[in-house]
Amino acid sequence: MTPVAPEAVAALVVVLAVVIGWMFRSPRPRTVAELPPQWREQLYRQVPHAVMVPAALSRIYEDRVRDFLLQKRFVPCAGLKLSDDMRVAVAGLACLLVLRPGARLFPDVRAVLLYADRFYVKHDEPDEFGLVSDAPVEQLGESWHGDRVVLSWADVEAALHGDAVNVVAHEFAHQLDDENPDVQGAPALHDYSRWSEVMLREYQRLQRHRRPPVLDPYGAESPGEFFGVATEAFFQRGAALRQHHAELYALFHDYYGLDTAQHALWGAHRKMP
Repeated sequence: MTPVAPEAVAALVVVLAVVIGWMFRSPRPRTVAELPPQWREQLYRQVPHAVMVPAALSRIYEDRVRDFLLQKRFVPCAGLKLSDDMRVAVAGLACLLVLRPGARLFPDVRAVLLYADRFYVKHDEPDEFGLVSDAPVEQLGESWHGDRVVLSWADVEAALHGDAVNVVAHEFAHQLDDENPDVQGAPALHDYSRWSEVMLREYQRLQRHRRPPVLDPYGAESPGEFFGVATEAFFQRGAALRQHHAELYALFHDYYGLDTAQHALWGAHRKMP
């Protein structure tokens, strides 16, 4: 047998290492350079809120929507026939919340569960008297601490058509809240001084008012629910929120980076930027 030169053995080892590395490499994440034209057309046709995004942020917004659609799994529930229109609408509403510099795309959310309409859930948390009810509770949305958001498509559609309730904004605001586990009702921020002052004052104000003009009374349940309700009002009733809660509106204007009070969302003709 002819002896094999050490150089040849070394070369063979290198080749084998490259081949094995190629075979067992981690798959690259699926990426697309731009939001595909079909999704882009659906986004601006379906989501009136997209008009609130200024030209300087439109590419960031579209990139966020693209990544949301590629990274988050949509799960139809209870016989719902899932469509691209539904997926794009949810992504379009959710991504309005993450346009500020450094914002993450809801990193804990792995799946969005969609029901055709409101759904019933049994809860095992005790009420204020320490009792746990066996009766299921009707829900239009839920945000789990990690991995999923559950939505009623009927209520998503209602928000698209001008209803004061925006279940997507509300539940994904909870996801932002969860990014800061130490404080309820506040997303991750570098400085909480202004946030704490304005939110506490407005939360206590809502607790005192039996018939508030803008904010849903449900927000008085807890600081976390107040953040969700106030976020809904910011996106659905921006002008009214600015009129009745100027400091709260200014706080959210600076946080979300949008001037929602400037736009009449319903009944206006929308064009793609």
